Amino acid sequence: MSGRNDDAISRMDRDAIKRFEVWIARQSNGRAQVRDLKQLSGGAIQENWWLKLDLEGGDWPGSHDLVLRKDAPSNVAVSHGRAEEFAILQAAHAAGVAVPVPCVLCEDTEVLGTPFFLMHRVSGTAAGHKLAKSDPNETLAKDLGRNLARIHAIPDSPELAFVTKPAVSPALATIADYRVHLNELPDRHPSVEWGLSWLEAHAPETVTSVFCHRDYRTGNYMVDDGILTAVLDWEFAGWSDPIEDIGWLTAKCWRFGADDREVGGIGSLDEFLRGYEDESGRSIDRDQIAYWQVMAHVRWAVIALQQADRFVSGGERNLELALTAHIVPELELEILSQTTPDLASDETNAVVPRYPAPSDSALLDIAREVLKGDIVDALDGDTKYKALMIANAMAIVSRQISDGTSGAETQDDLVSMADRIRSGIGTSEDHAALLGMTKATLRTSNPRALA
Repeated sequence: MSGRNDDAISRMDRDAIKRFEVWIARQSNGRAQVRDLKQLSGGAIQENWWLKLDLEGGDWPGSHDLVLRKDAPSNVAVSHGRAEEFAILQAAHAAGVAVPVPCVLCEDTEVLGTPFFLMHRVSGTAAGHKLAKSDPNETLAKDLGRNLARIHAIPDSPELAFVTKPAVSPALATIADYRVHLNELPDRHPSVEWGLSWLEAHAPETVTSVFCHRDYRTGNYMVDDGILTAVLDWEFAGWSDPIEDIGWLTAKCWRFGADDREVGGIGSLDEFLRGYEDESGRSIDRDQIAYWQVMAHVRWAVIALQQADRFVSGGERNLELALTAHIVPELELEILSQTTPDLASDETNAVVPRYPAPSDSALLDIAREVLKGDIVDALDGDTKYKALMIANAMAIVSRQISDGTSGAETQDDLVSMADRIRSGIGTSEDHAALLGMTKATLRTSNPRALA
């Protein structure tokens, strides 16, 4: 075991590492040693581990720079498993999409406790907050368009048979799915219901579904020196309207503050569409993009509520999950503004609703855990990011305590409002009330979103 970085390896159970070495040695018909190992930042839905692997003899001799991708302790219900994601990654690679080269899949849960796969590590950064702070990059925007067109050209095949096709129009199928997910959550969310009712009323005509990434956004692709090196995170891929991917990438919630750059905070929609249309030979109806941007904010709100519930109800100790609930009011503000932009809101005496967020004490507790467990020892790039999250959490709690309102008494009204909206009788008064409550919540959760 000489030559290994034991400090880095200590982050994963040593017995698990030994089991992995035995397994990969069998796959390669040689000898294997993990020389270095480190968990990568992010990964609220899946865990990603960077590792250096030495293989002697056998079929794959040499030193390999890899990423191991495995399940997090719990995941979002709609995400694919690792075996399915591995098959999708293979199909994307065959279609010429810029992706990490897939290596090998392990479905034996005796090795690491959950299925996992290995892929070659790709250079660059995926950090959205960093990419959006760089200069505008129209070449990158155009290349993102080209790669999305290649994704949409991935053919149906027996290997992708597990990816089901919607029985109705992609928009209506998606709306139905989100309502199911809302029903599974412990609280009601009338602003999201408002968005779903609007989407149902304005759903586009049935289109021919294509294979979509369904999480194609800044933060899920790697960029090295301004050049696209890989599209990541395929766990939500499925058959859908091609403009769903475009609406998701260009939605305001994925611009990381660079709101004037419509394509993920990095470039213009014109260049992106030029790359897409040149590669695909298909024209995009720009009028449909706005519809799918509303869908994007509704979808992200549903996922954020699911992730928050993993912390509140599921007991998963993860600071990123704990903070995710506080994204919801920003998304609700965008939903309400985009769907009925001309309606004014009377915000006088607006009551702050209770969101399914961690309690003040729980948020402080998890912040302290991260502070003690990560920040004290060392500050590298990952722990610096965690330090920023801690500061954000403490600022939120400080504002919550200063505000002194829980909004618990409004839950009956929220349930009644959500039921009215779902039944199709939501009114402009409901919209005004929701907008007022959302803005009141943002004054606590993120005042800058109201600037």
